[in-house]
Amino acid sequence: MVARAASVTGSALIYTNSSGGAFALSTGFLLNPGDRIDTRSGGRVVVDLSDGSMVVVEPQSIVVLKDFRQAESLRELLEILEGKVRVKINHFGGRPNPYRMNSPTASIAVRGTEFSIEVGTAGETRVIVYEGAVQVTSLSDPNQTVLVEAGRGVLVEAGQDFHLLGAAGNPAAARPAADHDRHGAEAASDVDQPANFVPAAAANPSGGSVAPASHGDRDGATPRATASAYDSYIASLSDIAQVPFLLRFNAFPEAHLDSLENPAYATQFTSAEGRLFLLPTFGGGPDLDGRQAGALGPAGVLPGSYSVSPQLSIFSPLGKSNFFVGGSVSGSRVSDNAVGTTPDEDSVPVGQGADLNHNTGSSNSNFYSASLVVARRMGASSFGLELEGLRGSGSLTSTSTDTDSQTTVEQIVAASSISQTRLTAGFSHDFSSTTRLGVFYRYGFLSANDHDLSHTINAVPVTPNATGTAGHSSEIGFRLRGLIRPRLFYGITGSWLGVSLADSLVRTGVVNSSEGDRATLGSLGFGVGYVLSRRTVLTLDAAAGTSRLAAVRTEDATGYLLQNGTVNGHFVSTHAAVQFDLSRHLFASASFLNVWHAQHLNVDFFPDQFGNTSLVQDSFLPLTPSAYQVASHFSDFGIGWRFSRNLFAQYLFTTDYGVTAPSHTLMLRYTFKLRKGE
Repeated sequence: MVARAASVTGSALIYTNSSGGAFALSTGFLLNPGDRIDTRSGGRVVVDLSDGSMVVVEPQSIVVLKDFRQAESLRELLEILEGKVRVKINHFGGRPNPYRMNSPTASIAVRGTEFSIEVGTAGETRVIVYEGAVQVTSLSDPNQTVLVEAGRGVLVEAGQDFHLLGAAGNPAAARPAADHDRHGAEAASDVDQPANFVPAAAANPSGGSVAPASHGDRDGATPRATASAYDSYIASLSDIAQVPFLLRFNAFPEAHLDSLENPAYATQFTSAEGRLFLLPTFGGGPDLDGRQAGALGPAGVLPGSYSVSPQLSIFSPLGKSNFFVGGSVSGSRVSDNAVGTTPDEDSVPVGQGADLNHNTGSSNSNFYSASLVVARRMGASSFGLELEGLRGSGSLTSTSTDTDSQTTVEQIVAASSISQTRLTAGFSHDFSSTTRLGVFYRYGFLSANDHDLSHTINAVPVTPNATGTAGHSSEIGFRLRGLIRPRLFYGITGSWLGVSLADSLVRTGVVNSSEGDRATLGSLGFGVGYVLSRRTVLTLDAAAGTSRLAAVRTEDATGYLLQNGTVNGHFVSTHAAVQFDLSRHLFASASFLNVWHAQHLNVDFFPDQFGNTSLVQDSFLPLTPSAYQVASHFSDFGIGWRFSRNLFAQYLFTTDYGVTAPSHTLMLRYTFKLRKGE
């Protein structure tokens, strides 16, 4: 769990245990348990957590971060000594995400909701709930507790009974749109307004009691984010955290994968040859080979109960001419079936046990791709063209039963699809029999959509969410390999990718909007490989990359700017691997990848025509950058058997050293000749 100052407006001080004094808090500062934030000089601080939760510390406030890293039943998040904070706790991985906050007079237990806490000079505490529900307990009388639902509040004073407050009110009436400077600093700081508030009457036309819908649930860490083919694909376009996985084994050629990256490389085949890959993976997070999305499709970036990724490629010269043809077909399937129960900390007084929330669901994502390659050799140079298509679909069914003062059942059925067509032009030149340079340019057309088929709370329909995306990509890259000395090889590779997308966004309780996404990603890698002996091969790689993402959201009806976000990131990685032949047929391998990430996020919010500010995340630019979500260390450990020169099977155990559960992959590769060369 990581907490950082996502933005700092005005003057704010930070007191840390290590410094022994106070200094000015700046954007991007990583926060630790025990740190104290002081905004009494008029500053405002937005703190985001790596589970997607967010805390806004208002001016004239003093808060102390508690031990939020402990994954116990309730994480201690904050102690508010004075002033006001606005808190949004995301559901994490589709499950309740329990936290506790304390003031001088009250303990506030939450589980995935949005609310504010205001503490006066005498310690009196006012809690207002905008979404979900929180449990408030008096510190002077622990037997005095109350469950506060959305639209209501409570005032807690030492030695007195609770004072229940009326409805929090519709934020559309709180501050008229005319009161905001749409392009000024005041508009950018309007996150203190209740976001996505939907009165119960609007959510439930029949008039019964129902909890407000989780309006941004497709955008947060819910089952949607791990089930949608749309989310997987869009994230793969912009996530620079995936790039280090592609920049490994740079020194060693792989004829089939090289030819699919740069079609000019297809002229290296002297006879018709095919290759079949099978990569079933079970459990845990994404395995290292599965992260190679360029080879096996973007489904490799998703965790799941299991995934299957077969690929077949064939290349062949055309008779005695200088023309070559080839292509590939591949598929990826990721499935996840989640059934679980979690304590409902909001439903009972602290220390008296808890009811259970039940979460069940299943998801499937399928990707299919095919490519056609044509190449021609002209002396030492070669030219090639490749036409490639990718199609994907995803489905989700999810049921969450929340046992509170009443039972709330939320059911979601959703579907998503993606389509990509790319054209690649490649060039290669052989400087010698051991040194080859390849350059390619790739242009792609992209479209994707994600929508609810049904979304109900207690069998009452709520407005379905939907996202439609269209755009294009442009990429240029090069690869140089050669021989330094006998048995010592080198490889250098680099690329630049630009992506432009236009999104149509429909969200429950939020005005319809459009978003423009832009991404640029650049990377460079270098590797050496050394054949130590007939039995042992070593490889070392180093890589670095940088990225810039931007997303601008505007209201459809008025054209008003609603949200403006940027992420600047970079990485540096090192990779080492060894393969050792234990016998003529038996071999073992091990690898270690270390990645250093750094990303800077800035997001501003602006009011819509009704004066509301609302947070709408997406997979292209999430509010929690991947550098704060993924591990830094990865390893594969494998054992394999060569049945023949062209057929081998290998088992891989993949670990990120405790961040996620290990995964298990069985790799089967079979290379076959279709006919003898001329």
